[in-house]
Amino acid sequence: MKTLKESFKSLPKWTQILLFALLAVFGITFFGFIFGYIIMWLWNRLMPEIFGLTTITYWQGIGLFILARILLGSFGSDNSNKSESKKIKKVAHASADPDWVRYNAWWEKEGKEAFEHYTNDEE
Repeated sequence: MKTLKESFKSLPKWTQILLFALLAVFGITFFGFIFGYIIMWLWNRLMPEIFGLTTITYWQGIGLFILARILLGSFGSDNSNKSESKKIKKVAHASADPDWVRYNAWWEKEGKEAFEHYTNDEE
């Protein structure tokens, strides 16, 4: 008997992509509804008592969730990889900078020796 994974891999590529897309849409919708309910529940339990605000509806909770995502962060993108690649590009670009070329030449000629002398003096 085939496992589910083997059955999925035997499907044509376009069918696999379509199933992944449908699953993603379902998952995003499901978690959106869950977060809307959680936000509504937390707001209605905390805000009226703490700050004297009115309660909100489910759709207002969804709206608050979307507003918070817009104001406080993007919708699920992780920018850490992008910032790392920008740092790498800056370093690669810096090596072509004439000042860095002079620094690298100085380091090869005098810098290593001066650093070793400095570290040996501390011991």
